[in-house]
Amino acid sequence: MTTLALSLSLLRDLYTRMLLTRLVDEQILRLHANGYGDFVASCRGHEAAQIGTAICIEIGKDFTLPYYRDLGVVLTIGMTPYEVFRTYLQMHSPIEPTSSTVRLPAIREQSQPHWGYHKHNTVTGATPVATQILHAAGIAFASKLRKAPIATIAYCGDGATNEPDFFEGVRFATQHQLPAIFICEQDCAQDTTLIVPPAEQAQLPCNLTQRHINGSDILTVYAAMQTALQEVRTGQGPILLELCVTRTEPGVEHPENDPLARCQAHLQAAGGWDQQWADQLTQHLTGEIEHALHSALHDTFEQVHT
Repeated sequence: MTTLALSLSLLRDLYTRMLLTRLVDEQILRLHANGYGDFVASCRGHEAAQIGTAICIEIGKDFTLPYYRDLGVVLTIGMTPYEVFRTYLQMHSPIEPTSSTVRLPAIREQSQPHWGYHKHNTVTGATPVATQILHAAGIAFASKLRKAPIATIAYCGDGATNEPDFFEGVRFATQHQLPAIFICEQDCAQDTTLIVPPAEQAQLPCNLTQRHINGSDILTVYAAMQTALQEVRTGQGPILLELCVTRTEPGVEHPENDPLARCQAHLQAAGGWDQQWADQLTQHLTGEIEHALHSALHDTFEQVHT
């Protein structure tokens, strides 16, 4: 897969969005450490895969169906850190209150976020894995019937390619040559072969366009998504993008596969990296995120006590 030569302003914008996602993700992990919920699905290592694809989506026109790990997608589509924190806080109450936390009654019990942002055509996903693939095929079918130049983008991750819903949705989209892109984010730290195992490749349509992408490199992801959108908008049928990422835990460094480090390397190669700019950006985003978290905590407690 070829890459595009991006402008410095776009590269910096992509880096900023990835850094924002990383910092929000770290705050969610801290909430979890303080007893909010018994499960958290970090997107660390997925930033390039999520931002590099979502930045290409025409917001308010295309339809997006994220899965529970797609924090970077929903932030890029338009959700604010405040809205993200409110979603998480309303979903989880502290398991064991400490001196620094107050137990919230759970507004709804669920183990993972069901992202939705309807004003920007972001469709809320269901709990069962891979059902969003079927929903995406249905939306793309309606768009084709209406002859609307709209793309439908559905995301999935670990385990989705083992589900019948995944194969049925992809087969239906291929049979009807629908304007849909299926993006599978898979942790390939241990295995960099095909995301869909060879034994299951036979279940995919032989005429499905399928591409295996390095999901840690923002330039590669961006180029692949731009090409895919151009193809589905011109009636060339659905595309499956397999984005190989290296999921990591905080404190565990894999600089060769860290999306932020790789984007920094691209900026340095283009003469656009400025350490002072990067430090100020981190400080600015950290302040905004801490303010958003404070406001979300305050408003959630207010809601509980009124």
